[in-house]
Parts: sequence; structure tokens; C-alpha cells
Amino acid sequence: MEQDKKNTSTGEWEFEIDIDSIRSQAQKEAESADSLIAELDRMARRDDEPDDLDPSASDEPEQTSQETTRVISTAGASASDSSPADSDETAAQTEDITTEQTVIIPAASPSARRTSQTASSTAGTRPVANTRSASSAGRASRTVSQDGTSQASGSNGKKAPAPKASLTPAQERRMKRAQRKREKRLARVERSRQRPKFRLAPVLASLLAITNVVTLGGYGLSYIQTRLTVQEAEKTAQQSQEEAETLRSEMDELQKNSISVDTFTNLVAEYNMSAQFIQEFFDDRIVYKDTSVHYAPIDESLPMNSYDWQYLSWGEDGRPSYTPDGERHATLGVDVSYHQGEIDWEAVAADGIQFAMIRCGYRGYGNGDLVTDSCYQGNMQRALDNGLDVGVYFFSQAITEEEAVEEAEYVLSLLEGYTVEMPVVFDMEILQDDARANNLTSAERAQISKAFCDTIRAAGYTPMIYGNTAYYMSKVDFASLAGEYGIWLAQYYDEPFFPYQFNMWQYTNNGTVDGIAGTVDINLYFGE
Repeated sequence: MEQDKKNTSTGEWEFEIDIDSIRSQAQKEAESADSLIAELDRMARRDDEPDDLDPSASDEPEQTSQETTRVISTAGASASDSSPADSDETAAQTEDITTEQTVIIPAASPSARRTSQTASSTAGTRPVANTRSASSAGRASRTVSQDGTSQASGSNGKKAPAPKASLTPAQERRMKRAQRKREKRLARVERSRQRPKFRLAPVLASLLAITNVVTLGGYGLSYIQTRLTVQEAEKTAQQSQEEAETLRSEMDELQKNSISVDTFTNLVAEYNMSAQFIQEFFDDRIVYKDTSVHYAPIDESLPMNSYDWQYLSWGEDGRPSYTPDGERHATLGVDVSYHQGEIDWEAVAADGIQFAMIRCGYRGYGNGDLVTDSCYQGNMQRALDNGLDVGVYFFSQAITEEEAVEEAEYVLSLLEGYTVEMPVVFDMEILQDDARANNLTSAERAQISKAFCDTIRAAGYTPMIYGNTAYYMSKVDFASLAGEYGIWLAQYYDEPFFPYQFNMWQYTNNGTVDGIAGTVDINLYFGE
């Protein structure tokens, strides 16, 4: 319905929208909906016959089928998921949503209306599936499937005979309940006739697409009709805050409607929705991305963080502060290595930086040799001389617990002579190259992490493990580490949405600090 092309002379996108095609498509959807309404009306009239109330049938109550039910509410904010540890490995602990469910969209919370500082935002919702099965023998049942077709089933495909004897009190109550259900269903059908056949949102000059989505789902003879109009514009390579708010308004209007999970996941892919925006519609799953979007169930048995993000604020310099009682409860710091070159630590301290996490060394991802970072000693000494607290991190490629202990002992030897107040961090990232540790299982990585951290703790230092959401949820057995060691979370959004306890938040890998050439990672440390 719309075409876009890039003007090679100006580098800008030009858009052409075929309004007639949009109207034609919308009219077809409306006619399809009318056909379904007529079919439902006929089915409702047939229900006036008491074919499902045979007095001889069992009085046992209907039992809920064992199909999965998903309920989703709003949580989180918006932006794109990117982190230094993203990988191509399949999420081992992820439960992906099936396309046979429906999504109930709740209203987005006020706190979830923020937009990402670095990524795009669009629409999402949550999956729900409901079915009913009658346990009484000979009882006929009808369902409306997601494609809107009507199906009937019963004993030998025939109607139950009409009652010939007076009904028992229990059967009379059942007949009354059934009658009330019929009346409610007929009322829904009547209300649906009064709904607009279609709606066409104003087409602004910069908008790329207008989409009408009609999803029909059913429980018995009930149905929910919804239409979703998604408007999105691309003024530059990144969507603006105004565009994100426009989409949020559309989603708020549909808070009591539903769209199919199939439609939802297609929208996620088409508009490249950020993990933070998608997370708004899930309160029992963690949303993260690597090569695709994943939904990991939240384990309520693990320690949860208690941070109240309404007290997280951003200054004019683009840096965050956390002040739950009016006082700062987090310190600001950088993490550096030889990649930052020579650093003016006096200027860094004058720019408000309070601590530094300094890479002390690494194991080669090919040959496995242990190497000291070439700028380690200079960074440690000058950072301490200028009043910064320091911690260190070691880039691991250990493939056995013995190698992990070897790495920890190597780090301890490098710490001699320095006062280290901050944590000592185990950093095992998944590399795109054929690194020696890439093929470890989640359980093996967890055991290697423990071996390193336990050695560090035994020497009197605070151990910590670095990673992003994808790493914690799919590359390591996080459940065996949570609560045992500090967690350094890399999540590049305006507000973290990791539910479990973490101690340090790396909120950007693109920060700027006086005294450091180019960009640098910046972190908030909440303490042990």
C-alpha cells in the first residue's frame, strides 16, 4: 500500500502512499468482519434450542482444558536492545510464544511512556489463549477459532434429544445460566454491528505506513474484534520521540482489545521494536534480543532487585543519578582498557567520575595465553593518585575450572601493591570469531565463573560477574550464580528492566568524559 525510495542526491527517504489501496483493503476487512458477525448471529439463534442441556447428561461442571494461558500486563519503557555481549547462540532457557495464542493489551503505565535515548519504539502486546472443553457426555459444543470459522462437535455429530421429563433443580439452574450466556453473546453481536466498519487515521506527510489489523478470537460463541492502526515515520535513521508517543497512543486506545500473537510478532520484526518497548507488555517474562526476540520466563525463586526507578533521573549532561530519599545512592564510574589510550585522570576526576573499573588482563581467545593489559599499571596508579576508587576486570577465555582458578591467581598477583575498593570482575563474553570458550555449555560457564569468583573471594576481594541480558538468560546458568556473586549488568536504555538483583549498571558504551579520547563505557554502582 505504500512505497518508499531513497533520494540518492539528498540521502533522504521519499514516501508514496496509495490511499485508494488502503481504503480498498480496509473495506475488504470490514466486509469480512460483517460476514463473521452474520455467522455468529445465525449460530446464536441456533443456540436457542436447548441442544446442550440434555437432562440426562451428567451434572459434572465443565473443566478447563490444559492449554496454556498467558496473561500479560504493562511493565518497562522503550528503546533498542544492544549490548557488547550479544550473540548468535540459541537461547537455551527461553520460552518462545506460539502463534496460536491471543494477546491482551493493557494500558501502558505512565512510567512506561518514556522513550529510548538510542533506539526505536513501536507497538506490542501480550499473548493469551483460552479454550473450554465440556466433560459431560453427549454434550454438543461450538467454538470460534482465531480465523473466525465456526465448528460444531457432539456425540456422533447429532443434537442431544430435547428433555421429555421435568428438570431437576440443578438442571434448571444450568438452563438459566446457559440462557444468560446466550443473552450476553447476542448482546455482544448486536454491539459489534454498531461499531465502525473501519477507521482510517490521518496520513501525515512523513508517515511510512498505515496498517489495519483485524483479529478475531473466540471463547464459545463470544468474539473480540480489534483493529490496529500503526503509524510510524522515519525522519532519520532513528525514530523520534514524537513518533514513539504517537504509537503509544494507538496502543492505549486498544488496551481492552486483542491482537493475535502472530500479528504482534510480525509487528515486532517489521518495525524493529526495542526490547525495552516490548517489555512493557510482559510482567512475567524477560524480553531480550540477539539475532531475534526472546521471551524468558521470570524465576520468582531468585533474588529480585528492589530499585525504584521513579527516583532515577537524568541530568543536562546526559548522566543518570539515583536518589530514592533525596540523597545519591549510586556512584558514577568508567571502565577502561588500553583501547582508550593514555588517559588524563585528573580531568576525569574533575568531570565528576568517582570510580574506575580497569582491565588488568585477558586470556587469548586463540592460544589461551595470559596477558597483562598494556595500560593497566599506569591507569591504576594515576586513577588512585587522583582520588578515584578502583576495581579491575579480567577478560576470560577459560574452558575448564582449573584454567579459571589460574586466571584468578594471575589477577591476584596483578593487584599486589594497589588499594582496591571496587569489585574484581569475571568477564566472559561470547565473541563473533571462533573463540576457544564459545562452545561451552551454560552449566560449564557457570562452574568456570564460580571457580574464578570463589578464588577471588577467598583472597578478601569482592567478586562480580559481567554480562548483558542475553548472556545471563541464555549463555550461563544464571540461577546458580544469582545471589552468590555481584552482577554487573550491561543494558543500554534510559531505565534498566532486568528483574533480578544486580549491583552495577553499565548504561552506555558511547559516553564522553573529559580526559578520555573518544567514547567510553559509563556505569552506575549501587553497592554490594
